[in-house]
Amino acid sequence: MGEKYILTHDMGTSSNKAVLFTTTGRIAGQAQQEYPLYHPQPGYAEQDPHDWVRAVYATTRAVLRDTRVKSDQVEGITFACQMQTCVAIDRQGTPVIPAITWLDTRAADIIMKKLWIPPRVMGYNPLRLQKFLRITGGAPGHTGKDPIGKILWLAHHQPTIFQNIHKFLDAKDFVVYQLTGQWVKSIDMAVVWWLLDTRHNRYQWDEELCALAGITPDYLPEVRESHSVVGRLTPAAAAEMGLAAGIPIINGAGDISAAAVGSGALEEGELYIRLGTSGGVAGHFRKRKIDLIHYTGCIGSTYPEKYYLCLAHQETLGICLEWMKNKILYHTELLKQEAKDPNLYAVLDRLAEQAPPGSAGLMFAPWMLGERSPLDDRYVRAGLFNLSLHHGREHIMRAVLEGVAFNLRWALQTVENLYAPVEQLSIIGGGAKSDIWCQIIADITNRQINQVADPQQANARGSAMLASWALGYVDSFAAIRNHIQIKNSFLPNPKLRGLYDRLFREFQLLYKQNKRWHARMNAAI
Repeated sequence: MGEKYILTHDMGTSSNKAVLFTTTGRIAGQAQQEYPLYHPQPGYAEQDPHDWVRAVYATTRAVLRDTRVKSDQVEGITFACQMQTCVAIDRQGTPVIPAITWLDTRAADIIMKKLWIPPRVMGYNPLRLQKFLRITGGAPGHTGKDPIGKILWLAHHQPTIFQNIHKFLDAKDFVVYQLTGQWVKSIDMAVVWWLLDTRHNRYQWDEELCALAGITPDYLPEVRESHSVVGRLTPAAAAEMGLAAGIPIINGAGDISAAAVGSGALEEGELYIRLGTSGGVAGHFRKRKIDLIHYTGCIGSTYPEKYYLCLAHQETLGICLEWMKNKILYHTELLKQEAKDPNLYAVLDRLAEQAPPGSAGLMFAPWMLGERSPLDDRYVRAGLFNLSLHHGREHIMRAVLEGVAFNLRWALQTVENLYAPVEQLSIIGGGAKSDIWCQIIADITNRQINQVADPQQANARGSAMLASWALGYVDSFAAIRNHIQIKNSFLPNPKLRGLYDRLFREFQLLYKQNKRWHARMNAAI
């Protein structure tokens, strides 16, 4: 019969990766296609939903061609996807406007005027906040990035378009509809729309909360578990993908909750770090808790019958390294020639190794586009502080890695304060491929850091293993960890404890002392 495979589409903000896994989690091949992110106005971040679908079709054909896997060997198709993107469609399933992505902050003002009305405590209306927390376990923030803000913005600023809207979907929901004709959302992604009743595993859209958004539950799709088979591949979609019609489509999950599975941190209280473009600290817990001041709390997991996913999400982690590479060290070809190494990221790692721990007093704040946790501040911005003539590119490079690590330590602190300290964390994401970054994080957090094998594929592998569970190839949710391997472990250097503890306190003070200045500088942006 030959090997059997799960086709996972990892739909990020900048590209889609089709990754073909065996049913036990081995990667057979992958293909990637990028798509644009549009910024037509300050604060806007939009995409064309059809770009996602075209990328899914094209990457499927490419990975099947490259691996020579036959259609009858593909047992199921699933997804890991960007979260909190709002796709408004009409009755024909056509988007009425471009998708408003999770990065979009246009609704920041309207969410304060329409949702968080006076009286306010810390920016929240106490009665409404209590209602959200009681029903959902969380609440929309102030940044306007949550879907409820985007819905309110459309109703207020585009009333004619709003009248033609039939459903509000997330990115994954739109693609699943294109493949199956079904309107369906995974529970983990539904929870962070903050309109879902999560009490006692109800997982139903709440009429009262929907009314605060100016809609009824009919505007939202059916909600089902991540490991549910939600439909079968239609003949039309199958023809586009080079597959046979009827292949099961497994619901899949958002990138954050899929990554939690791919990290292998599946037991109660285990934590992991996701060091991707964005990321943060998270783990599975049975009891729902929240720290609203630091915007840390529980969302839906991929196993909602048993666990919540406690999350301290940070907006700009790995993208800080990309900024460094593209905007500061723009002479990257010269760097590679100088180092005689075509791998630019290896060159950057060696550059950071040349600077001493603490970067000779240079500190980087990684808040490139505001922050959610542990700050929940849309005005804060990044910066290099204490820069001197004796600093070179090696100090700047290390300071960027250390600044991200300090922010992760702050996020870790908020999660541990809600539950309990841990001695070790798994680490995943593209940044986790860097040994020196893993070591810096170990030193700054004073925790053992376990580098997951193929860390950049954790999202896709997590969803693939959920699909294998759904199709009977994996015995249980807990058994998924048997298919997650650890490549290296990094132990903290006790000699650096005093240095990094002192610098972490300064990192926190840096934010507190500049908070009002950032608000004045960026209020109009």
